[in-house]
Amino acid sequence: MDHKTLGKIFQEIIVELSEMGPTTLDDLEKKVRDVLGSLGECMMEWKLEDWDTEVRKEVCSECASKLENRKRESQIATVVADVTYTRYRSSCPNCGKVEYPLDVMLGLRSLQRLSWLMEELSILCGASWKYGEAEYILEKFLGRRVSHETIFNKTSEVGKAASMEVEGVQIKELEDDKKLQGEYFDNMEVWEQPAERIYMDMDGVQINSRDGTKRMEGKVAIVWSERELVKTDTYSLTDKRAMGTFTDPERFYWDVTGELYKRSGGKMDAVDSLVRGDGAPFIRGFRENYAPKSRYILDHYHLCEKVKQRISGSVYEDKERRREVREAIIEYLDTDDVDGALEYIQKQMKRFRKKSKLYHLKKLSDYIQRNRAGIWYKEARQKGISIGAGSVDKAGDILICRRMKLRGMRWSRVGADGVLAIRILTYNREWDDFWSRYKAA
Repeated sequence: MDHKTLGKIFQEIIVELSEMGPTTLDDLEKKVRDVLGSLGECMMEWKLEDWDTEVRKEVCSECASKLENRKRESQIATVVADVTYTRYRSSCPNCGKVEYPLDVMLGLRSLQRLSWLMEELSILCGASWKYGEAEYILEKFLGRRVSHETIFNKTSEVGKAASMEVEGVQIKELEDDKKLQGEYFDNMEVWEQPAERIYMDMDGVQINSRDGTKRMEGKVAIVWSERELVKTDTYSLTDKRAMGTFTDPERFYWDVTGELYKRSGGKMDAVDSLVRGDGAPFIRGFRENYAPKSRYILDHYHLCEKVKQRISGSVYEDKERRREVREAIIEYLDTDDVDGALEYIQKQMKRFRKKSKLYHLKKLSDYIQRNRAGIWYKEARQKGISIGAGSVDKAGDILICRRMKLRGMRWSRVGADGVLAIRILTYNREWDDFWSRYKAA
């Protein structure tokens, strides 16, 4: 395409727009978008044709033989338009090497049918909405269709790659060789100014499984050190970083441990670190096995909810009596008197013979006993330590629930893990770095 032809296209566009009568903003916007798409398609095909001539090869780089060049047509979907172009296929009659120089220069892989920007947009949409909805949204706003099967396949492929790129994978692979694993930690880029206090908030989120009737759990963690007051009783975490998995808890634990190591300046045992959660066994297990020098805090909100759940109408029919018992138990726990709370519950159990009432009181007593190491709220408040792990509840909602707990959804572990990995990258503002590495791989 020469400049004269391009000028003619511009002239046709100006005439078309000048003859357009008054209409709604929606109609005008759609018209301009279509015009830009048509113009963009022409300009891209023009430049691709121009570049194809420039990068054409005559001699084989392997054996210096004269290449055979034949034209081959291809089509690629871009955010501008679906572009059809022809380019040279260079083949060596001597060594058999085949190459498309223009595709190599453009950074395209063999049989790639979406531009990198279009592929990236499809993946981010697939990780944000149902695949059918993502297809509709892309067609609605870009004017071209990417099938929901393609969106699913691309999201799954990239999600799997993203889940294998986390630091926890590298650390786990060295677990059989503690010397190499130690060297890996020694070579980490740690914070020059270690955090004064590091929080590791953990939670589990259940979603429907496609592999069976049981639900499956995804594990999520938020590691943070600093927060700021944004309004009354509301804080914003200024340096939070999320981690999570559906498939590999060990990888997840090492990922959290690696983040703790970095923030501590390489001195995990010297920093004030805290593991917080709702009392799930895997949270206590993480602290015992991966961060034994940290302290455990049972999330205060979950404790209060557990007391409320067990001290219910099925135990005490009288509302006032229920309230008195709940307040008494929480008062014991708020003052770090765990033994006093357990003794109080035992006294209540002696008042009943009905098995259902005893069951709830016994369950509450066991819950408190299992998590007694995490009940030190009075001391924590005196030291200015936060006793609520609401940040990880919110993260679980954002990272998992809003995408994977919609009506009728069922997931495989691998599929859920891939989508979670992509959502974590965007949540942490780390997607651009990952995508650059992925394209270059």
